Amino acid sequence: MFKIYNELFEEIPLPIDDLGYGLRGLDLNIFSVAQEVTEHNVQGLSGSIQTGFRDASRDMNISARIKAKDTTDFRLKRDRVFAFFKQIGSFYITENTQGNKLMLVRVVDSYQFDRIQNSQTYSIADIPLKIIGQPYWISRFKSTDLQKGINFDGNWSFGMGLDVEPNKLNYEFSSSSFTLYNAGSVPIKTIQEKNHCIITIEVKETVNNFLLRDATGKRFEYNPNKQSNWTLNSGAKIILNGHYISLNETSILERTNRYFPVILSGDNIFNIEGISKFLITFDFRFKYY
Repeated sequence: MFKIYNELFEEIPLPIDDLGYGLRGLDLNIFSVAQEVTEHNVQGLSGSIQTGFRDASRDMNISARIKAKDTTDFRLKRDRVFAFFKQIGSFYITENTQGNKLMLVRVVDSYQFDRIQNSQTYSIADIPLKIIGQPYWISRFKSTDLQKGINFDGNWSFGMGLDVEPNKLNYEFSSSSFTLYNAGSVPIKTIQEKNHCIITIEVKETVNNFLLRDATGKRFEYNPNKQSNWTLNSGAKIILNGHYISLNETSILERTNRYFPVILSGDNIFNIEGISKFLITFDFRFKYY
């Protein structure tokens, strides 16, 4: 069984009429993530040399059933399903048993409903899905939704890597060194996560230059050339949202070293240098294989 949501994460009901006839979800079938291998042949050496690996895509489809009143109603319900998937475009889908892990997909390939022999009532289909963007599940809710703790409110579930320790449910920091917990199994490259990962740095003192070092050892730096006219005053707010960096809603990419932090799976030790009074918030969706 499965559920679908629009791109605003609002649930969309499947097309079923008032009498209960229409589309029923049977199962969501998903394959593992494939990998693309970069390899080279070297003259004089046997085999090949692998120089890189990259996650590719994965196959996914839904098994569904139409229940109709009679043969005429079947054709009406079939056409309604065809129109339904065309009209909603891209959508999120999730398994009922893991209802807080979603995948963005779209129906792009042709499919048909096969009627069960000697039955005018039931027909079934396997509907292929095209994954849009990265081939990973994402959490329906964000890290800052955990600030109040893990509640039994349907927002979080088993298998999401969550830790009940209070320090691992915190995503706001004001100290120069802190540990950020990523409950997902997939590292997050923040440059690729527009609207799904927002880092907000609230400055609470006058500062000309500072840097944020992530768990990989690399750093994001504001004003690396230390230009005096780019000094920040208390109250300034820098936001990293995907590939977009803004200061008080004005783009400031040119004021930085153009590095975007990476959040690894599990514990991440971050360090901030050059500023002592600040509040930094990480608001992101977890990602899973």
